[in-house]
Amino acid sequence: MTNRKITTKDERATNDDRTGPYTVANLLTCLRIVLTVPFLLLVSKGRFGLALGVFFVASLTDFADGYVARHYQQQSRLGRFLDPLADKLLTTAAFVVMAIPHAEFASIPVWLAAVVVARDVLIGLGSLLVYRITGFREFKPTFLGKLNTFVELGLIVWFLVFHTTGRLIFLLPLMYGIVFVSVVVSGGEYLAQGLRILRKGKPVTEPNALKSSM
Repeated sequence: MTNRKITTKDERATNDDRTGPYTVANLLTCLRIVLTVPFLLLVSKGRFGLALGVFFVASLTDFADGYVARHYQQQSRLGRFLDPLADKLLTTAAFVVMAIPHAEFASIPVWLAAVVVARDVLIGLGSLLVYRITGFREFKPTFLGKLNTFVELGLIVWFLVFHTTGRLIFLLPLMYGIVFVSVVVSGGEYLAQGLRILRKGKPVTEPNALKSSM
């Protein structure tokens, strides 16, 4: 039997501190944040093909920063903060700019963008409330939360593709309904888990706990 060293939470924190903030993984995450600006400008001008290209590059950085962090021991506290922030910044800003009325193309419903943004804000405030009351901080995305992120990203991609090709745009209202259901259901799951943590009144270490999914 081989002996395997078990890394404790304190040791992981020490390793994170030694890694420092200036890593390739964090630079890739920062690049994704920067790419949000040209992406939004291109969408607002109706340049959907170019916007789709920028979105694709941003998606590659999302994969690359996680891969580099895991395989080259570049996990850091800053990275754990920036990565979901970059994801939410890109998706939330995309929904907002796609909801702004444009003469050149049909925008997504304002109510849909409002629901998406409201969910993220409420989950963030709920996480803060849970932390202040119980001290619980091991927030992790739930399955439905991850699914909701996938659905939201899917709508962004297909919105760009449909408007680039000028085809299948009639499918967008159906996709709006799917996103709405996903937002409500996943938000309800986070609410239920947050209430369960509050009822226990102390930190717990469940695998699925309250967090904005990124």
